[in-house]
Amino acid sequence: MPALPAAIPEFLHTHRVDLEAALRAHAGEEATELAAAARYVLGWEDEHGRASEAGGKRIRPLLCLFAAETLGAPVADAMPGAVAVELIHNFSLVHDDVQDRDALRHGRRTAWTLHGEAQAINLGDYLYTRAVEALARAEGPVGRRMAALATLLDATRRMIEGQWLDVSFESRDAVTANEYVAMVAGKTGALLGASLAMGAILAGAPPIYAPALARWGEHAGIAFQLRDDYLGTWGDPGETGKPAGGDIARRKKSLPIVLGLQDATAAAVIREVYARETVDEAGVAAVLAALDAAGCRRACETMAAEHSAGAAALLREIPLAAESRQRFSEVAAYLVGRQF
Repeated sequence: MPALPAAIPEFLHTHRVDLEAALRAHAGEEATELAAAARYVLGWEDEHGRASEAGGKRIRPLLCLFAAETLGAPVADAMPGAVAVELIHNFSLVHDDVQDRDALRHGRRTAWTLHGEAQAINLGDYLYTRAVEALARAEGPVGRRMAALATLLDATRRMIEGQWLDVSFESRDAVTANEYVAMVAGKTGALLGASLAMGAILAGAPPIYAPALARWGEHAGIAFQLRDDYLGTWGDPGETGKPAGGDIARRKKSLPIVLGLQDATAAAVIREVYARETVDEAGVAAVLAALDAAGCRRACETMAAEHSAGAAALLREIPLAAESRQRFSEVAAYLVGRQF
């Protein structure tokens, strides 16, 4: 499986400065502890309130702006949607970290470890409400803004449903591959697709574009997650920057494990290793060997390739100029690691 391109396509960064300014104006300028916590989560400050640049890739809001500009609108028209989708994404991360008990995210302490679980929940709720405000109180045609908000809220509901499934899978002995993909479609794919759809809606594009771009983004999001699952198990540390078998060491029930639990021999090994107090290198090696013997590596590659191909087919159906289609292809190559 090919490695992801190292950087987001340069054309997506064109409006990054304007995006950061809009995010700060909407959620980062109040002189309160809650707003300071939001600034930390959004990457502008460290835990001591000092200036920082840890905002992440901002791929969802940049895709929203990209879609609007591609369809002929000024990026300013889509900026409220870009702000809203980034705040929703961060709301989900804050709550996910509480649920997953993750102490670090990208090398920085998570909100609940700094402020406690209760305040982290409040922080996530704050980001959620500011996201809704970004669209509800923005300038521009009210019909477009309400349609974009409806798209965002639908995707948020699906994302939460996906998170519910993901948490429920932790206590189940077995999960089917179809159930896992359905979870990923909600948890990862829905918001990615909504980012593009909102850009089309706020651009005032013909009605064909929003649902078509949403479907493409969702399939690309699924392919991205399945590929990420593959790399988390079999990825080259020199390319991924993560240890081989890192997801196994963390006892994650990612796609390779879901597939392995469907094989009796592999399932016995996985359950025995995951029940240990610590999953050491020997445990990781045992699970990897069991997965390989059960054919899970190839099955994982096949599923990721199928969703990549599905996204490619959807892209070909969207009426786009040649240059725009090429740019979408470059976005796809970044997301799922193969040129469409």
